[in-house]
Amino acid sequence: MPTYELHCVDCGHVFDRFLMRLLKESDKVCPECGSTRVETGVGGGFAPKRSVSSSGCAPQGGFG
Repeated sequence: MPTYELHCVDCGHVFDRFLMRLLKESDKVCPECGSTRVETGVGGGFAPKRSVSSSGCAPQGGFG
């Protein structure tokens, strides 16, 4: 489920929307001032972690 991070251009309020669908223009309304001048981004959700090693399944370390 995507988490949309929104930022109001007019008052600076930052808020999130948790939706089971894509974000619509009607979702882009600031709850603080009612402005529709809202910038969007996608936050949270399920993003894979980056692996430090080049092979994610290979054992680390060893006996020499």
